Amino acid sequence: MVNLKRTREDILESVINTVHRNGLTATGLSKLFDLSGASSGSFYNYFSSKQELGHALIDFEWEKLKTNILEPSHQQSDSPIDQLLWIIDVLEKKQHKEPFCGGCLLGNLIVDLAEQDPSFREHLAQIFSQWEGAIAERLTQAQDQGHLKPRVDPQILASQIMTVLEGAMLMGKLYQDTDRLRQGFDVARHLITLALQTVEPF
Repeated sequence: MVNLKRTREDILESVINTVHRNGLTATGLSKLFDLSGASSGSFYNYFSSKQELGHALIDFEWEKLKTNILEPSHQQSDSPIDQLLWIIDVLEKKQHKEPFCGGCLLGNLIVDLAEQDPSFREHLAQIFSQWEGAIAERLTQAQDQGHLKPRVDPQILASQIMTVLEGAMLMGKLYQDTDRLRQGFDVARHLITLALQTVEPF
């Protein structure tokens, strides 16, 4: 039975896994209505178009990443390096859950939406800049504490780590292979280890 009182967050939560796996472009409006359990009128009350839903999903996923991964990392350790390694561990574990080896939703949406509309490209670029900035912030703290080699540029290293993480999740999605996924995430860990003043195995 259609639930006419579904909230905006209910709708986003109900469609996000299917969009994660299949993409927004390939998911028709009728499917989105079915997944959400909302009437078309209720759906359009929150999202005036499929494009607006896409932007809302980008923000929704970014808020989940901040709330469940980036912000809690501060509670795991006072060490910014340990925080980064914890973030990498949690991102890898996330790929083992539903949708299994589904890649990064935000990364998937780059492929799915960035060429369709400049607004999606701009929105996703803004989100990834913030994500990369969160990594760079921790690396800068580590450098200030004397934990990184003097010639390490936190911004460049953050960009490299972000690229490796997205590549690892993309290859995991392609091959549906957890060993391939682990190897990719280990490259990100290795980049951090190599930047440390005292190189220790991860």
